[in-house]
Order: sequence, then structure tokens, then C-alpha cells
Amino acid sequence: MANNYKRFIQNQFEKAKSTASEFISSRSEEQEEGTIELDPQYYVELKAIADMQHTTVQAIVNGIIVQYLESAPYELTPISVDQKENNPLLYLDGICRLED
Repeated sequence: MANNYKRFIQNQFEKAKSTASEFISSRSEEQEEGTIELDPQYYVELKAIADMQHTTVQAIVNGIIVQYLESAPYELTPISVDQKENNPLLYLDGICRLED
């Protein structure tokens, strides 16, 4: 009877370890999706600037991204008639964009 109880406890412990391991690995995968890599040289330079400004590298990078997105042109390059004739799918793409 004691052996059965001991086996039951070991099985429950193994299940808990397995579940915890899956949880930890899924969280690290989620974090990787939102992660970007910086060139180490740029990171060092940004870290020095961040330290001088009493902020973080992430705050600086986020500010740079916001500035870029505000200034980035969102206008699409017009497709010429010749391009559409060479590739009829471009006509379909233009029709689909009109409906949006």
C-alpha cells in the first residue's frame, strides 16, 4: 500500500514538472515573437546614451520606432498599365484594394 502511494506521489510530481516545463517553454516562445535583435555595437552605443539620459535602451528604441512610423510614407506606388498587362494578377490586386 505504501508503494502504491509512493508511486502515485511520484507520478503526480512528474506531471507537475512536465506541466511547469511546458508552461515555461510556451512563455519563452511568446516573448520571442515580440523580441527584436540589435547589432551588438548599436546596443552598446544606445546603452551609453540611455545611461546618460537615465532611461532604458527599450525606451530609446521605442521612440525611434514611433518617429519612423510617423514619417514613413504609407502611399502605395502606382502600378503602370504595362505592369498590369504583363501580370494580370495586379489587376485583381487593384480591384481588391478598391473594395477595402
